[in-house]
Amino acid sequence: MLSARDITKTYRGQRVLDGATLACDSGQVCAVLGENGTGKSTLLRILSGMLEPDRGTVSIQGHPLGGGGVEARRRLGYVPDGTDSLPDLSLHEFITLVRSLKQLRPDLDRERELFGWRERLGLTSAWHQRLGTLSFGQRKRACLLAALSGDPWLLILDEPSNGLDPAGVALMVGLIEQRRQQAKATLLASNDMPFVQLLVAQRLRLHAGRVTPDV
Repeated sequence: MLSARDITKTYRGQRVLDGATLACDSGQVCAVLGENGTGKSTLLRILSGMLEPDRGTVSIQGHPLGGGGVEARRRLGYVPDGTDSLPDLSLHEFITLVRSLKQLRPDLDRERELFGWRERLGLTSAWHQRLGTLSFGQRKRACLLAALSGDPWLLILDEPSNGLDPAGVALMVGLIEQRRQQAKATLLASNDMPFVQLLVAQRLRLHAGRVTPDV
């Protein structure tokens, strides 16, 4: 499972996360809810290894995430809410970079699955376009395609419905449900309650720096 214990983070003297603890197991969809500014994106960045906590531990399928653990990072894919990074890279170069950072070994079946998702996400014609020339929705899908590289056990999504048209939302819901049926885990943060209600998800609430069941 994904296990996060006692995650604490302070910014400019303000305690954003204060002992946040959560777990997400195989076949689970965990939705973290909370008002803007409560620290949802900070929590997801820590759980994806993009940000170090001041205190606490994160492990993925028994592998510690801290210290640049490659085994843990191979098992996750992360889609941020923003999509402004690396505008001069083509989509193909971006995917190649992500695969290199994950140190993914060549795998023909996974390559076929990735190209299948490229087509399903409507990115085949944009394969050699620079990311900076794509629309927000296309860049969002490009980040999702990168996150799916290596067929990760854990997919972390920050505001996954943001910037997607109805067809894109339906595709995202279908992807999350497919992963659930494949006994993979998905953790997301969202303020879009109509979107969350479309999912078979365990709802959690981040409030005052701690995670509790949403009731």
